[in-house]
Amino acid sequence: MLLVFSMGFMPIAAITPKHSKTGKKKSKTSAVTTKKVKVEQSARNIEVETTDGNIIALPQMKQTLEDHSTLFSLSNNLMADAGISRSLDAIQKHMIEIKEMQELSSQLGVAIKDVSFLPLYREAADWLGTRYRRGGMSRKAVDCSGFTNIIYKNVFGQQLDRVSTTIAKNVKESILEKEDLIPGDMVFFSTFNKKYINHVGVYLGEGKFIHASIKYGVIVSSLAEGYYSKTWRKGGRN
Repeated sequence: MLLVFSMGFMPIAAITPKHSKTGKKKSKTSAVTTKKVKVEQSARNIEVETTDGNIIALPQMKQTLEDHSTLFSLSNNLMADAGISRSLDAIQKHMIEIKEMQELSSQLGVAIKDVSFLPLYREAADWLGTRYRRGGMSRKAVDCSGFTNIIYKNVFGQQLDRVSTTIAKNVKESILEKEDLIPGDMVFFSTFNKKYINHVGVYLGEGKFIHASIKYGVIVSSLAEGYYSKTWRKGGRN
């Protein structure tokens, strides 16, 4: 009797075919599906005669190979790889931005720490050295209000008035304290006996601004300089 039951419930491993060994190198590619053994009881029984002549019915077990999908785990692996790739791209982008901030800081003389202001600093640095000409609005020559107009159009997508006096009058927010200025704010001056505003520039940070100077063209100056400290009127923000 023990012999009969042993035959009926033969271990799966005993009937699983072994893979033949070959001299070929195993492929490193991952299979999309694998096989697993499925064991289930058949509707038919096996009739076995015992040594004492009795007939007993034993359940017949059916073993089949079925596909076991690994698509879900494969998908997870692919998503994980994509996440790593995105992280590496983000790190590389950040390193490039850091290098660019260092270069622009050297050009403009302002320590750039906020990457969100990079478009402003790029545009500002690109105009350094452009000569001054009253009424000019090109790479060949530009005046103070023309330069500020170009910065605001290219960086912020805003169209300003053409004359510094009108620009100052129409700002959405006037800033009276220099300490409250942030990069991108406009700075206004009265160089003719403080009668009216006739000069405008764009604030860069650390008390410095970029503007089109009559004598030097587009340069970076300091609000602390004697001349600009005396002629300062206000800041403006749109």
